[in-house]
Amino acid sequence: MTQNATSYTADGITAGLSTYPHRRPVMDTGALVEACRVQARTWVTRTYGVRVPDELSGAGALADLIAEVTDWAEHDPDNPEGDATLYGLAHLASAHADAHWAHHGHSDAHLLGALFSLISAGAALYDGFEDVSLMDPFDGRMPVVDERALIETVRVQLNTWAPAILETPSYAAGEIKDAPALSDVIADVLDVAQDRYGDMDDDDSIRAMGHLANARAHALKAGRGHGDAYLFAALGSLVLVAAIFT
Repeated sequence: MTQNATSYTADGITAGLSTYPHRRPVMDTGALVEACRVQARTWVTRTYGVRVPDELSGAGALADLIAEVTDWAEHDPDNPEGDATLYGLAHLASAHADAHWAHHGHSDAHLLGALFSLISAGAALYDGFEDVSLMDPFDGRMPVVDERALIETVRVQLNTWAPAILETPSYAAGEIKDAPALSDVIADVLDVAQDRYGDMDDDDSIRAMGHLANARAHALKAGRGHGDAYLFAALGSLVLVAAIFT
């Protein structure tokens, strides 16, 4: 019997809430670099033809990759004129700077900044999303990996695809105040996606629903005090959801 998307969703939530054999998520240098690599892979190759490697050795390799992508983006004759391209290039420059700072020992928080900027750049350059001019997970603070920065990154990531794909409302800065509130938001997104895609049995729908269920599970764990690493894991799952739906 073929398992449908609804049962995959239930299995994803069960897996995300269990303690064995699923490994507790981590949020260290390697995990942040890998998240940036995966995020880049969701849009860089199909936009500019730049190959994203299967593995990056560290922040230095990430900085080199972003520099290559930036060079292609800046000289792409097919870039449309308008704010989306300008914002996308600006976010790529910011991502490169953050990866460079991280490579030279200025804290892993810069890798979260790089991830945030890659999300914003992809939304602008691949999807033509223009509302990325005021996105800043740190709100003018020195880069730091904390609940507030992670939640803001997730909020922005959701805004780049959920309103257009699922017709959900967008979320304003400061509207998602803490991990329990984020858990509720992702639950709402999951409910909408379930209504639209839950009964579909194509591979893309099944994968997207599974990743979205995992995001919900991770957010539940974060909302119940299990640590910011679960917010980071939720963000990683949402990146994969967006890659499939867009």
